Amino acid sequence: MRTLPLLCLLLSFTLPAKTLIIGGMLEPPLKYLDERQTPAGMDVELLTEIFTTLKVPIRIELTDSGARLTRNAKMGEYDLLMSLSYKAERDSYLLYPKQAHIRHSWHFFVRKQDKARIHYQALSDLKPWRIGITKDYAYTPELSAAEQDPGYRFQEIPLNQLQLRKLVAGRIDLVPMSLVTAFGQIREEHLEEKLDYLPQPLKSSPYYHVWCKARADGQTPALMAAYDAELLHMKQDGRLQALFAKYGIPYLEP
Repeated sequence: MRTLPLLCLLLSFTLPAKTLIIGGMLEPPLKYLDERQTPAGMDVELLTEIFTTLKVPIRIELTDSGARLTRNAKMGEYDLLMSLSYKAERDSYLLYPKQAHIRHSWHFFVRKQDKARIHYQALSDLKPWRIGITKDYAYTPELSAAEQDPGYRFQEIPLNQLQLRKLVAGRIDLVPMSLVTAFGQIREEHLEEKLDYLPQPLKSSPYYHVWCKARADGQTPALMAAYDAELLHMKQDGRLQALFAKYGIPYLEP
């Protein structure tokens, strides 16, 4: 049974008429500034729809500094932060809802004509192939260890945005990237007919829109419950999947 109407009713009587300040990192196509320098993207649209349904006003602020975002959250400048995975060290300053809105899954991207001949179940399967990696990126402990193994053919560059271009040009054979990041670039650069990804994920984690403890109050539990109820309803009625499709992002059940 859907409990959102009751939660909305409770919120209308208990919540003060305040605007929630929501902070996030620039990460197209999830969140970015449009030509008018207004926050846009899938995460922005999702939060706008949910909080419009809940009749709670919001203001979204985007930054390119993760350190600044964390500092501001701890200092009480944000009510929520957008799209974070769960880490135990974040429990000291964040509250996680029950519902994740996206699953970030990292896969090896390949040229479409090579997908049938490159097989990946274990990392060692990829030793014959040229693998693009990006400097200072945290992939997985297994991949980091393999970077020191001369049996692999890694090529490291400083800019992640150049990886798919190198792949199309035939200078590497695979590159690990998140589906969201990769398909955002694939859509922007019209590479849909040239690139694909291997089905076995390198890693996969749910991500959440999270509340900041420094600005939480007695109304926060009810608001989080209402948020969870509406996000669950969007999963059940197909609206969340449709939002993924609108932005060209493959949908994985969060």
